[in-house]
Amino acid sequence: MRKHTGPNHTGGALSKRAHRNVITLLVLFTVMLTSAHANIMTSETPQFLKDVAPILDKQGCSIGMCHGKFGGQGGFNLSLLTLNPESDYKPIVHHNRGRRINLLEPEQSLFLLKPTGQVPHEGGLRFEPGSDEALTILLWIEAGAPFPTDAPRLAKLEIQPNELVLTSPNAPAQLEVLAHWTDGSVEDVTAQVVYESKDPAIAEVSETGEVTRLRWGGTAILARYLGEVTAAFITLPRETAIADTDFPATANYIDERVFAKLKKLNVQPSALITDTEFLRRVYQDTIGRLPTPAEIRAFLADTHPDKRARCIDKLLDTSAWIDVRTLALADMLRIHPRDLGNGAFGERGATLFHEWVRDTVAQNKPYDAFVHELITARGSTYQHGPTNYYRIERQPAGRAETTAQVFLGIRLSCARCHKHPFDRWTTDDYWNFAAFTGKVGTRTGELYNEQVVYYNPTGRVINQSVQGNRGEVAQPTFLAGTTLPANYQGDVLHRLADWMTSGTNPYFAKATVNRIWSHYFGRGIVEPVDDMRATTPPSVDGLLEALAAAFVASGFDTKHIIRQILNSRTYQLSAVPNETNELDDRFFSRFTPRPMNAHILLDVLNDVTGTQEKYGRYPIGTRTVQLPLPVSSRFLSLFGRSQREFLGNLAPKLEPTLTQALHLINAPYVQKKLRSRDGALTRLLKTHHENRELITELYLRTLSRFPTEKELATAEAYLAESPKRREGSEDLLWALISSRAFLFVQ
Repeated sequence: MRKHTGPNHTGGALSKRAHRNVITLLVLFTVMLTSAHANIMTSETPQFLKDVAPILDKQGCSIGMCHGKFGGQGGFNLSLLTLNPESDYKPIVHHNRGRRINLLEPEQSLFLLKPTGQVPHEGGLRFEPGSDEALTILLWIEAGAPFPTDAPRLAKLEIQPNELVLTSPNAPAQLEVLAHWTDGSVEDVTAQVVYESKDPAIAEVSETGEVTRLRWGGTAILARYLGEVTAAFITLPRETAIADTDFPATANYIDERVFAKLKKLNVQPSALITDTEFLRRVYQDTIGRLPTPAEIRAFLADTHPDKRARCIDKLLDTSAWIDVRTLALADMLRIHPRDLGNGAFGERGATLFHEWVRDTVAQNKPYDAFVHELITARGSTYQHGPTNYYRIERQPAGRAETTAQVFLGIRLSCARCHKHPFDRWTTDDYWNFAAFTGKVGTRTGELYNEQVVYYNPTGRVINQSVQGNRGEVAQPTFLAGTTLPANYQGDVLHRLADWMTSGTNPYFAKATVNRIWSHYFGRGIVEPVDDMRATTPPSVDGLLEALAAAFVASGFDTKHIIRQILNSRTYQLSAVPNETNELDDRFFSRFTPRPMNAHILLDVLNDVTGTQEKYGRYPIGTRTVQLPLPVSSRFLSLFGRSQREFLGNLAPKLEPTLTQALHLINAPYVQKKLRSRDGALTRLLKTHHENRELITELYLRTLSRFPTEKELATAEAYLAESPKRREGSEDLLWALISSRAFLFVQ
């Protein structure tokens, strides 16, 4: 047993010698690290940014399920997907008292042993001990694990080719990715990049950047390296060519660009819709109802060659179009009393906001003026409608996210904490943009729960990211633009509104026309419409730019753009596919059927059955598209109305569900409408004594077309066999309103 010795005995001397040895080792470690840093520029020495950091991303070390998640894994924290590689150096080399790097015995470094499986590692084997990755890390540690402050940084990532046509599945294409560094050098980093196909069902990409065609279509291949992302846009045409004669005549520039894309893909567009199909579609999309049997007959009898264009003009000049357009904007702006105060006070704010929106639509106010007035709104939320925009989100960060996503088509939320993994936006971009809305001040008004919005020149936003300039005062900076001077004395919100609504803004006009387009086609030219990142390819080359240019040239006239869309042959294509476009889900070679908006469906159901409802305090017979406030309605909720709550879920859910089908089949709510003694069926039974006339009228009221002879015969036989004509007629009407042809815009 070892004998205890006091401080003056031999043990004390040994302790002092051990202490000196530790100091000597630490000095040696520092000298080695300094020496290695001094020799970093030798061509044989791997560099941290160029050689080591890419391994962390390529091998999955920095994914969200491993060391890239918030808080890291096993005490080791890396930036997510190596989006901020410079911040990863200290955790690797210095954190936990430098336990991951062994400069005396580099081959014993945990940073090397764990990913090569030589010691237990929860993440498993990431690469073999004798692999290029292992050798790179070993050589880097042997050199002293250097990362000098003057090491070149990545300036730009370039992919070649950035546009590619793949005609055969047997002829894959190889991408090449070049890294441009701040010292002027350019290096091939093809093997170090992380690749991803935006649509793996269309094209797949290997770890080395080889792209293989799976079927015709179009997609993008993303390449990520050291936090930068670029994309190659891939076109994969059908292998069988088609003739130009397979295309209808173009009506405007929209058709020219859409048909040019289809020719490139060897895809033939569907045929044009019939007059009855056109009338039903355009009525639903513009004024939120079906054409009446009288309107259908009159349109079919009209022989004027421009009758469709004249019909569009007439519909866009109705108050019903104002209601439908207002509903879309109210959903987009999330107008809801729950966010604007308590009880009747919140309802007042929401009603004022809704009335202001409707007035601007009725005036056909230019959209740039609409947005400018919204961004610069001042005054009481109970007296001036647009001020409620700043009450829906109470913090500068939320207001900035809303502004960018709704009006610029940019999702900034990821960049709140870390660089956006698939876009250009950094945490500094996020907080500097939020600095604009940091100047929005609110104070209590004279009424209960009233808020007064005013301009606060002293308002500040502190950068709260986990990376970047955390803790610093954010300076108002336009997205991908200039920063306002720190001593700027003007109204920064007016500067923001001027920049946003400028005809030269790179985002505003494109985001607006893309959102308008999605309303009439069920998807945007870039999808999602509020996430128009540079790495997402537009479905039709040049179309977004052409629409945006026309929008700016028209003075930001939304009705003008809508009129051009509705008059295009592209909008008027049939939903029936042909043998070339059955798989098309994005190129607009045919119309894609979509469920009716919940509000419009309920209004149409009441029209068809001849029933009316009372919603809350509003008069009986008020249409749901006219309601300034959301009302309690199981039908509207079931059929997917917008809840106007979350920024990422603004649009109504236009997806059919089993619950909706069961509701139409079994719900007393629907049955009551069919059996109403004051409803349409009661009147039709009195005025249409012949079953053939009654059936025809029901088809016109519900499907907006005449029944076929087969349909007539089947329905006549059913009515003849029914014990009571009323019951058989109710069953026929129920069958029609339960059909896909009734429930969908097509």
